[in-house]
Amino acid sequence: MSFYKILSPYYDQIFPANKHTKQFLSAHLPKGGKILDVGAGTGNMALALAKEGFTVTATEPEERMAEEIRMKALAETISLNVETKAMQQVDEFTETYDGIYCIGNTIAHLKNLEEIDQFLQVTFNKLNENGVFILQIVNFERVLGKKDFSFPVIRKENLEFQRHYNLARDNILFTTTLTVDGETQSNTLPLYPATASQLLPLLESCRFKEINSFGNFNSSPYSIDTPAFIVTAKK
Repeated sequence: MSFYKILSPYYDQIFPANKHTKQFLSAHLPKGGKILDVGAGTGNMALALAKEGFTVTATEPEERMAEEIRMKALAETISLNVETKAMQQVDEFTETYDGIYCIGNTIAHLKNLEEIDQFLQVTFNKLNENGVFILQIVNFERVLGKKDFSFPVIRKENLEFQRHYNLARDNILFTTTLTVDGETQSNTLPLYPATASQLLPLLESCRFKEINSFGNFNSSPYSIDTPAFIVTAKK
């Protein structure tokens, strides 16, 4: 069983919906447009945007999480298309979109810069003219430059969730430990620590324009000290 399948029942407790994220996405995506959420998790953002009048397709490769999105949409009678395609399969979608977003450090799960470049180019191709792409990733410039590999421990009533990075050549090993009612399960995944200085030239080479960088979903300017690297770009 994959760790994300294990994590799925507790995902919303650990990562509750964030109003700042929703406000940022809603402000930058074309109003009422057709949107693709890549790596949708349990669908909180996709559902929130669908409620605001966007036509949303949420794609999440972990079937248990995708089913959670379907159940939420059904319970709230929200019209939402749910797929189980991974980032590497975005080119299989036959439609094009007014907006595509990939948040939650999802892109770091790709193996290297070549795979990231391929994903960005496919994303560009799947956007309609003047379509908007939004990307959010951990600020790996801070992680690597300051050797800041720690995350705050997330504690809820019945669970504890720990995260830690370790350097391993060109990758970072991301270890997560979930303890629920005294029972602990751990998993380690390799992540590619793409930085702002790597990603911005790739976006430009894919012919994105009006590229803007932020350090969080409150729209603070990006710097090496901000927790995240967020980009909006237009086709």
